[in-house]
Amino acid sequence: MHCPRVRSPRAGSLAAVLSCAVVAAVLLSPTLPSSADERERLEQEQREVERDQKAAAKDLEHSSAGLRDASSTYAAAQKKLDRAQSRLDELNARLAEAQATHARLESELAEQRRLLAEAKGQLAEGQAKVKGQREEMRDAILTRFTGGDPQLAQAAALLSGGSLEDLMRQQTYTDAASAGQDATLQRMEATETMLVVREAEVQEATDAIAAKEKKARKLVAEVDSLRDQAEAAHAEMSTLAEQAATARRSAEAARAADAAELRKLEAEESALRTKIRSLASADSGSDRNVGSVGGLFGAPVTDTYVTSPYGIRKHPIYGYVALHNGTDFHAPCGRPLLAIDSGQIISTSYSSVWGNRLHLYLGKVNGHSYTAVYNHISSYAKRSGSIGRGEAVAYAGTTGWSTGCHLHFTILRDGTPVDPAPLLG
Repeated sequence: MHCPRVRSPRAGSLAAVLSCAVVAAVLLSPTLPSSADERERLEQEQREVERDQKAAAKDLEHSSAGLRDASSTYAAAQKKLDRAQSRLDELNARLAEAQATHARLESELAEQRRLLAEAKGQLAEGQAKVKGQREEMRDAILTRFTGGDPQLAQAAALLSGGSLEDLMRQQTYTDAASAGQDATLQRMEATETMLVVREAEVQEATDAIAAKEKKARKLVAEVDSLRDQAEAAHAEMSTLAEQAATARRSAEAARAADAAELRKLEAEESALRTKIRSLASADSGSDRNVGSVGGLFGAPVTDTYVTSPYGIRKHPIYGYVALHNGTDFHAPCGRPLLAIDSGQIISTSYSSVWGNRLHLYLGKVNGHSYTAVYNHISSYAKRSGSIGRGEAVAYAGTTGWSTGCHLHFTILRDGTPVDPAPLLG
């Protein structure tokens, strides 16, 4: 098992776990100082552990299976809520953009309608001019054909003995009338040309308005659809927010339950600490002096390898970096766990943190007491009494705060966890 320190990278996170080092040091503190210096060291260590324990209790968060489930449910609900919020934000942005486009299009339509009205007015004015000019030209033509040909009139005047002055005057009148008719015809042609231009402008404006009105109708439908989607997303947000709140309350309840289990564990370990103290006192005359303790003890499980050593490591569930106060050994469920040396089983117990566990007191070596602790076991081969080196004490499992069958193995020297690796042969 791995229990990270509860110095979580963000306050109120749902992923920190109580430090194994804090639990082990608090619950198995040495109580048999051999000198004043040793007593002072132990008292100082106890004060530090108590301070760490208070910080741990304050920051304690989820680590049990129930708490992991509650945290997972909350995280999933929060993820859905975040997605729904993103969707709502996207819909609101699209809605605002569509509304702005629609407003701009309405403004353009108003301008196009104004231009169309202006073009229609100019077209009507041109049509009136063309009508007037055509009537003027019609009158001129009628006058010519009903009043006689001017050139014939000139010839008649000459034959009738009219003077040269009369003839010249008649020619001037004829030329002026002809020039006036030509000018009227040119004006009429120019007006009709402009009339064609105005008609084209009116048609262009009419087509533009029709296209924009079609686009406007499409935008109105899109705005209505986006508004409906936004309302649905908002309703979903409300539902998801309530689900997230419920999941959070469940996680907080599980956290409180874990805290209660820890307090219960502390009370049980207080009795165990007293028992260890008594054993150490009774064992004062049986100290073994062996020189180096390197490789002194046997392996706690066969056909194995280390999956996570003692020291700083990343938590396999939450990813936090913390002290790992023992060694994790590969151990399939049910594999025998062996006594690393002859000793006395002083405790078999269960806690929500460690699951089924066993404490094997190994006696004193070179002035220090040693205790082997087996955690997360599935069942016991023996629950009390003496046991020989290499005998099965229990069977591997995944009880307590664990993610799979393995052995979390700890060696306590004078009640303090130490690295098991140098001590195992």
